[in-house]
Amino acid sequence: MEILVVVDGGLVETLQASPLLRSLAAGLDGVRLTVACPPGAAELIAHVPGVAEVLSLRALGPGTPRLGELARAFRALRRRRFHAAAVCCSRPRAAALVYFAGIPVRAGIADGASAIFYTDRIEREGGEENRAAVWLRLAPAFGVEHKLHQPAFEPGAEARRGAMERMVGAGFEEGERLIVALAPGNGFADPLPAVSARAMSWEPERYAHLCNQLTHRHGAAVVVLGTEVDRAFVDAMLLDVESPALDLCGDLAGLEEVAAVLERCDLLIGGDSPLLHLAAAVGTPSVGLFGPTDGRLRAPYGPEHRVVQAVPEPNGRRRHLPGIADQPSLRQIRVDDVLAGIEASTLG
Repeated sequence: MEILVVVDGGLVETLQASPLLRSLAAGLDGVRLTVACPPGAAELIAHVPGVAEVLSLRALGPGTPRLGELARAFRALRRRRFHAAAVCCSRPRAAALVYFAGIPVRAGIADGASAIFYTDRIEREGGEENRAAVWLRLAPAFGVEHKLHQPAFEPGAEARRGAMERMVGAGFEEGERLIVALAPGNGFADPLPAVSARAMSWEPERYAHLCNQLTHRHGAAVVVLGTEVDRAFVDAMLLDVESPALDLCGDLAGLEEVAAVLERCDLLIGGDSPLLHLAAAVGTPSVGLFGPTDGRLRAPYGPEHRVVQAVPEPNGRRRHLPGIADQPSLRQIRVDDVLAGIEASTLG
């Protein structure tokens, strides 16, 4: 059986579809899964177990696609023979693509105009439902009743070997003490409309204070993750960090190596970015800091992942974009709020 799973958006949305992919791969005998996604997510989704083929389609990226991009996406789907399709998005363009490609069984969320293109329509349970949970509810349309909620990502042997050499070489042995990964910058984050990088950032001084508290209270060893874009931010944080930290900012070749490092950590703390979902996919709990975006929708799925959401300011300006909360900044989140979330769950 050939099943197409269509995802549009960024890396976060792509990783949020991985529990559905795992459920379909494990629940159907002889299934062959093809994923259609934006070009920026194609390499990432290839590491999700059970995915046989990845179609990189510009028409599924952010923004309004050009007519030529839609035509190329249609031809890419039309020339293949799919028995069914699951659409992991709410924008009509993806639903229309699978409809006009002639795929006989089409499952998706019954949102507005998109609903007319589906043979199997799934109702949302609420506007604040986590997207991974929403996509998982598409599984019964394909006869899969037992849902495997845990996402999955396979970094590969080479990436795991590199992570082990870096961390063991720095004295970060698994099991000897708590290893906490911090992702203080926005280098890995998906760009979001109407949300500035500043609004998505927690101050370096607060990350440093959190790092020092984790070291003093729990003897934690800290690994710092980021891209070259985050270098100045990370340097500012490290000026106030009192204990040695393993600085891997800009030092890892790709998300496979990042995933392999996260796999050896006990916890990840960071803002709204694909790293939260990458940590979940390798079995590492996370604490996500959310301000202008809504952690209920965008955080990793599962009880081991905590959301610290900024509270809207009185008379704050409301936003009406999908996944955008009232509060336009992380500034209201205190270090004590994050520590309480960590100690009540992961360290409790």
